Order: sequence, then C-alpha cells, then structure tokens
Amino acid sequence: MGIKRMLITSNKTRFTSVHASLESVARLQSVLQEIARQQPALLSKAVIKTINNDMFFVRLKQLCRLLEPFSLVIAAVQAARCTLADVMCYWLFLAKQVTGDSSDGLPPGFKAHCFVAYNIRHEEMVTPWCKVALFVHPLYRDVVSQDKASWVLVQQTAGGLWKDGYKNSKQAVQQLITDMKRYKIHDAPFDSMPADGELATLKLYWKSISSSNEQLELPKLALLLLDIKPHAADPENTVSLMGWYHSARRSQLLSRTTTAMTTIKMHYQPVKDG
Repeated sequence: MGIKRMLITSNKTRFTSVHASLESVARLQSVLQEIARQQPALLSKAVIKTINNDMFFVRLKQLCRLLEPFSLVIAAVQAARCTLADVMCYWLFLAKQVTGDSSDGLPPGFKAHCFVAYNIRHEEMVTPWCKVALFVHPLYRDVVSQDKASWVLVQQTAGGLWKDGYKNSKQAVQQLITDMKRYKIHDAPFDSMPADGELATLKLYWKSISSSNEQLELPKLALLLLDIKPHAADPENTVSLMGWYHSARRSQLLSRTTTAMTTIKMHYQPVKDG
C-alpha cells in the first residue's frame, strides 16, 4: 500500500502524543478504509462504520488543525532556550489560533468549550511574574509599560519580591523601582538593545549592564527570572525514568545504582536523529 509512516499510539502523560496519534489516523484514512474493505473480520462493525464515515475524518482533520499549535508551543516551551517572557508570547499566539482559522469548521459548542478551557488555563498559568518577565525582556518592555495597569502591577510584584522574598533593604527596593522607571524610558545604561531574543544573548545583555553598574538592582532581578525554567518536563522525565528502572519487578537496585543509571541515560546517551 506504500505506507511510509504507521499509526502512532498516544501517551497519557504527553499531550503532543495525542495530537500525533490523531494525526496519524487522519493521514492513514485511505489505508484504514482499504483494510476495512479487504479484512473486515479484523475489525468490529462499529469500527468499520466509523472508518467508512468520511465526515468522521473531516472532523478529525479539523481537530488536528486546532491541536497542532498547542503541540508546537509545548515543544517550544520545553526547549532549553525558552524564557518566561516567551511563554507570555506563546499564550497570545494560542489565543489567536483558538479564535482564528484553526477552529474554523468545528461545531459551535466545541468551539465555545475551547474558549472556556483556554480562559481557565490562562488565568491559572499567566501570573504577575510572567508580566514582570515580559517587561525585563528588552524587546517587549514597551508592550508592558504602555498599559498603565500592567505597569503598576509589574512594579508592585517586583518590589514585593525584593522586599519580602529576598529581604532586601528599603534602599535596594527603591533602587529597583528607580531602575525600572529608567529602563522603561530607555534611559542609560538601559538604552541599548540585545542583538536578538535568545536566552544566552539576554543573559549577556544583563550581565554586561550589571558588571559596569554594580549598584543597579534590575539586572539582578532580570538574571534571576532568566534562570527560571517555564516547565517541569526535565524533572518529570527523570522521575519517570527512575520509576522505570526501579519497578516492582526490579526493586533490589541500590539508590546510588539507580541514580547512576539515570544520569547516564539523561546526560550521556546520544540523541538519535529523527
């Protein structure tokens, strides 16, 4: 039949695998229909009826088109160079996809469900700290500072952390707010711009300002936020791998042995292409 890619199974803990699985079903429509025609004994009547229903595949392809941007964003967020500011941008991107062409053709009730689900998750995930992270990203500072409510929220959030979280002095908190105001209007030494928005470039940008202006507090906050990973995929993968090594059938391994095996797997095994 000229099949180059087979059906893909989904994993309950990986959303992207659900999209990949559904996409593989949609891609193999003609193959599945041929199997239903030539080997009906392999399938139940309900499955054969579904496979032969062209509208089912139309809806399935529409659903895949809606899920694709989410899979792309998840992969991007889990990249090593992603920042909290990038997460804010990805949320805006997803909002455009949910309300735009990606949801065209879907039943109105399902589209409404998508809107509600997006809004709930947005409220849960987009915290004031995400806006602070967006503000200290030089390429996006004007986006935050132009909105009065966001600007006030950013100052309050950053000042609160510097005072209550890190127990800095009143002078340090005042210096931070002063730095933010100068940074907002592109006053020196915040008048330059990084070459790009890559994580390494942003860290170099703030370190260069800090090295020549040690009294400034804003670079310290910016570097702190840049060190935050916006996902928990790495520790989740590590715990999952350790659970696979130390299972009910293989429970006699010493903890140091399990740790060593996991370390080798996570850091020294070469990644296969494709």
